[in-house]
Amino acid sequence: MAVKPLVVILRIYIGIYVVYTVQYIRRLQKVGTNTLTVSLPHEWVKKMKLKPGDNVTVAESPDGTLRITVENKPVSLSLACSFDVENFQDPDLLSRLVIAAYLQGFEGIKIVGGDGVPENLQERLSDVIDILPGVEIVEQTYRRILMQSFIDPHKFPIETLIKRIQIMITTMLNNLGEAFSSGKHELLDEIGGFEEKIDELYFLCIRQIFVRIKMGILGELHPNSYVQAVGDRLIVLALEEISDSIQMAALEAKFLTRYKISENVVNEILKLHEVVQVLFGKTMKALFSLDVWLANEVIEQTRKYFEEHFKLREEIIENMDNLRVAVGVRSIIWNLINIARNCKIISEVTINRFVRTPSRLVSVESI
Repeated sequence: MAVKPLVVILRIYIGIYVVYTVQYIRRLQKVGTNTLTVSLPHEWVKKMKLKPGDNVTVAESPDGTLRITVENKPVSLSLACSFDVENFQDPDLLSRLVIAAYLQGFEGIKIVGGDGVPENLQERLSDVIDILPGVEIVEQTYRRILMQSFIDPHKFPIETLIKRIQIMITTMLNNLGEAFSSGKHELLDEIGGFEEKIDELYFLCIRQIFVRIKMGILGELHPNSYVQAVGDRLIVLALEEISDSIQMAALEAKFLTRYKISENVVNEILKLHEVVQVLFGKTMKALFSLDVWLANEVIEQTRKYFEEHFKLREEIIENMDNLRVAVGVRSIIWNLINIARNCKIISEVTINRFVRTPSRLVSVESI
């Protein structure tokens, strides 16, 4: 389960600059039968150090504006931040600050202490590093600990990470259902391992979102790029919560193995589990294919099953004599419903992206 800060406010400060643009008038010239060309301003070419044969990118914005950019060579955006343990002696707070620094895209994180870094802080930092993909301690002395991220942001596209999380969640759901239907309770233990791995990928996803915005990998930094980032953030958070819900349901199921549960209750749980499993599959299929009809179907089905299974949960509990079993069953049903709720969130992002993406069904134009 991901480390959930008690109070962590992450803010992106976006600077507003006044840019004085220089406009050039150029006459279109016809070359060949259907090709029109325009010359580039000499001063701009000189300033950008361009020469014949160099590549430039022409990007069309939604309003019809063409933007010419020079093919950039990779530029190092490496930044490091430091924390003095004299100011942050609470291990929980310091660990959350380190996580926040990782998520914000810092390549180096330095922990310093004039009187040394206490042992309890060192132990906590070691635990934090274990859940942050690509982070290693590269230097450790009595007064300083230097951590560094070795993640290449170009090698981990958000969509690829989301697909990896999807595969693991599908396996977790399969294990949960199989444990209930066949009594193979050892499958419940495997769910925890998947959940921990998803937590690591969740942190990597959030880091990638911030880094991609900084590096401009999302494209030109017009508002649409930030909308894409917001959608990605909602998706990975929903997937992480789905993973947490499966893990919580598995823990309750493992605890309930010591009790005798009626076949009727198990069957009702399996019915709900099957519904949720199908919903999750449809949700991810709709997301990757931008299938707005399938996404809408998920939203409608979620609303329906919310109402039905809230009633079911109360009916089952009322007929149980053992209070602890009733609480456990209620928790399992609630976590399965929570999975459906997060499927709804992802489907809403899918619909938003469908509307924003020009296609034969959606036309986008300036007014």
